[in-house]
Amino acid sequence: MCNLKGAIVVPCYNEFFRLHCNFVTWYKLKKQYELIFVDDGSNDGTFRVAERLGKCIRLDKNMGKGYAVRVGILEALKTDPDFVGFTDADLSVSPDQWEKLIAKLKDFDIVTGSRSMPDSVVNRSPMRKLTGKVFSTIVHEVLQLQVHDTQCGLKFFRPEAAKLLFAEPLVANRFAFDIEILLRAKLLELSIAEIGIIWQEQKGSHVKLSSVFEMLKSLIKLASVYNGLSPLEYRKIIQARRVM
Repeated sequence: MCNLKGAIVVPCYNEFFRLHCNFVTWYKLKKQYELIFVDDGSNDGTFRVAERLGKCIRLDKNMGKGYAVRVGILEALKTDPDFVGFTDADLSVSPDQWEKLIAKLKDFDIVTGSRSMPDSVVNRSPMRKLTGKVFSTIVHEVLQLQVHDTQCGLKFFRPEAAKLLFAEPLVANRFAFDIEILLRAKLLELSIAEIGIIWQEQKGSHVKLSSVFEMLKSLIKLASVYNGLSPLEYRKIIQARRVM
């Protein structure tokens, strides 16, 4: 897989410090992947660092992580890559683990990192561990997703899968967008591999307790929309795919 041309999207909101601290690592990755940074309305100079590391798209205001990822993925697909993916700016999953996930794209449409597999090694605060466990349990009960860790910020896609998944605007544009993408994948009957990773919590996370409540509200909205209680153009994509 190392000979393939891949594009990695990095959503950024006020990530000047962390991009600067990991500048050497990102610069090395620039030689291996096409890096597309999406500055989600930052006010701390994120754009100045990001534009030195790869292509950088600057949004006028903060639109949410999901919105930024979708913008980046659609831009990445224009380059006709062999695969696309997204990761967090803090590099909580070391890049030396990426290759084992990318290799799985030979057999799966989507490969997602997971902090919930038997071989996962996770270093995070007890509070964040607890809230993550509670939230994943609720997601499973409400949407019946088989992915154990929906919120891990490292995911890779075959281009044809990414085109389907990101074709329509997202209902959840912030932290719950991962759930929506996986829900779309379920509806499209795409294959998913969940791979254990080594994950190190980094200081300065944008995920706060209030973010959990926001995700719960988004979860309720997603359940409503994707159960057909609201109009959803995305169903046309599903129907068209089944005709193909």
